[in-house]
Amino acid sequence: MIIMITESQKKKLEGKDTWEEIDKRLIRTFYFNDYDEVIVFVNKVMLIAKKQNHHPDIIVHYDNVKLSITDHDKGGVSEKCHKFTNAVDKI
Repeated sequence: MIIMITESQKKKLEGKDTWEEIDKRLIRTFYFNDYDEVIVFVNKVMLIAKKQNHHPDIIVHYDNVKLSITDHDKGGVSEKCHKFTNAVDKI
């Protein structure tokens, strides 16, 4: 039996489920079923960012969100970044 998957499903299977450090930033892509789930997630991320006064770059697509964060004061990843990513992981 052959099982066919869509390109979107393939990307989700290949997606990382952890944060990666690239170019002095922590980066992770989160995948969702639809845009409604994306909206809920982004709103929760924004509340964390506001509360911690540490703001990520956010790229929003129909079924995924890419977050990227760095500490501009420290010139790279800091404990502040890890505090943010830990809070996001709890969503």
